[in-house]
Amino acid sequence: MFPPGPSSLRGSFDPMQKEKTGVLLLNLGTPESPSKKDVRAYLKEFLNDPFVIDIPAIPRKLLVNGIILNTRPKKSAEAYEKIWTERGSPLMIHTRELTDKVRSRLNRDGVGPSVKMAMRYGRPSLPEVLQEFKKEGVESLVFLPLYPQYSYAASESSIVEFDRVMKKELPRARVRVIEDFFSAPGFISALAATLRPVLEVEKPDALLLSYHGVPERQLLKIKKRPNPCCSPGCCERWNEGNEKCYRAQSFETSRRLSDALSWSREKTITAFQSRLGRTKWIEPYTDILLEELPKKGVKKLVVASPSFTADCLETLEEIQLRYRELFLDAGGESFVYVPCLNSRDDFADAIAEWVKV
Repeated sequence: MFPPGPSSLRGSFDPMQKEKTGVLLLNLGTPESPSKKDVRAYLKEFLNDPFVIDIPAIPRKLLVNGIILNTRPKKSAEAYEKIWTERGSPLMIHTRELTDKVRSRLNRDGVGPSVKMAMRYGRPSLPEVLQEFKKEGVESLVFLPLYPQYSYAASESSIVEFDRVMKKELPRARVRVIEDFFSAPGFISALAATLRPVLEVEKPDALLLSYHGVPERQLLKIKKRPNPCCSPGCCERWNEGNEKCYRAQSFETSRRLSDALSWSREKTITAFQSRLGRTKWIEPYTDILLEELPKKGVKKLVVASPSFTADCLETLEEIQLRYRELFLDAGGESFVYVPCLNSRDDFADAIAEWVKV
């Protein structure tokens, strides 16, 4: 079963053909270590992506290489140090374990596709992994970026880069790209399974679903731009006119998740985190809400981030540490963060179904 999100087909798949197949799971990336040097190298690659800082090339290079990389690596390295484990980066650990589980599900009889993982930034890189597929003689490939909601900075950047490298390494391969899975039943079911026992125990005043934010202008840069434009409030309902709108997809995930949990939509709060700079980002802002909620009688919160499939800096340092402190300092009494899907069995089961050729 394909997830409800669009899958783009490049070439035709013939299930009767005997061909070497591959599955590629992609996550955003992580520094090799929490050292300032490695964090700087990671940020240099990440922030120089024109999909991430979407301004003309010369101003972007001046901003990133001349200002940001001279100030931000030290602070980011300190943040990474807080979440780093003896086994390394949480995002890398979880993505590897998830890939291993998907591989085991697709190769239970000893025969099946080659299943690998890559990172959009850092290693293992897309060129490295696609070269491995090439050496294995892969003729058809399923590509799944592990971003539930489609965004310009993450999804579109990853798919464009994948296409670029594929044309060089595997130009004749048949390809299926799973572009998003924000409303896929397996995704929603797995999320609900992580939250349900916590909600039953904590009995919070509200469930806060904090999604990674994006600049508002980027909602209009995707290949299927919303119609009408995404002015505040116009994308709180997902439909055919805004099917690729990140904000609309996020609200739809929240609705489907609250329904799967039999949890009141009125007690489900959707917000967006991690904004930077002076430009307008999509609203509402998570940090602003966390300061306001205790004044409105919301003292107990359960918090999750359905825009991430693996715990990382934004969930472990930003939400679990900084946002928790922000809420409690504002008068909150209880703040419980629920981990991402990471390498849960039910999530691996869902992916294995989506990627079957």
